[in-house]
Amino acid sequence: MFLGINDAFHFSTNGTDFNTVKKGTEEIILGKVETVQVLTAINRVLILTRDPKSTDYLYGFDLDGHLIFKTTPPEHYNFWYLSGKQVACTEADDLAKKSPLSGWWFSIDLKNGNLTMGSPAY
Repeated sequence: MFLGINDAFHFSTNGTDFNTVKKGTEEIILGKVETVQVLTAINRVLILTRDPKSTDYLYGFDLDGHLIFKTTPPEHYNFWYLSGKQVACTEADDLAKKSPLSGWWFSIDLKNGNLTMGSPAY
């Protein structure tokens, strides 16, 4: 499915054909887009990407396509899914804090991408 928020955002959830964000002559190649959250009231677009060969990333942009942050999963965790201003993570190794459910919710600081562990996620 092709998605476009405005002229800056061009991506497809079915592949990597259009997975870019353009601001003027600057272009950011995202990789495989997993989830997109558009938070128009607070001028943010959150994009979770998956890369089986590398690290998953959580990107934060303003609605004009300016990159605000690019963050990796917390140490010992993998990104799972994105919902609003939170991202669910699963344990990546034995050093992660064990969840009584399937993983943990992490709150996203929309100014810098810092993640703070919250409640268990399922």
